[in-house]
Amino acid sequence: MISTDKILLGALCASIAVAVVATAMLAVSPKDTIAEVVIAGERLKVVVANTPELQEKGLGGRKSLEPNGGMLFIFPKPGFYGFWMKDMKIPIDIIWFDANRRIVDVWENATPESYPEAREPRDASLYVLEVNAGFYKKHTLKKGDVVELK
Repeated sequence: MISTDKILLGALCASIAVAVVATAMLAVSPKDTIAEVVIAGERLKVVVANTPELQEKGLGGRKSLEPNGGMLFIFPKPGFYGFWMKDMKIPIDIIWFDANRRIVDVWENATPESYPEAREPRDASLYVLEVNAGFYKKHTLKKGDVVELK
């Protein structure tokens, strides 16, 4: 006969295992669409936020981001797409670029503490790239630079 303590201990171990697997899956889910972005000669592997759910969540909840990782948002038409830092755990650079893939604006070092502030680009954009904070400055990017999508 199995005691209640053993059942509880087994349930606790199973819960911990599920939490560990779920945390690991936050990095990249097998169903994520991955794209390559080249910016300032740097190749990035990014998750494409191609559903309304992914676009709403963005990088929210992630505790880290690979050095050459990020998230790419592709919108149906050019517009002034605002971003905020809801549920974010890490600072990021948010880079807006237009249909010609030219940078039109940036929010450098957007921090979790800035929530609920939201920022929109000064010019219409079709794409938004979220990368680790400091990327924009480190690569001396500027408005008008071209982003390549692979």
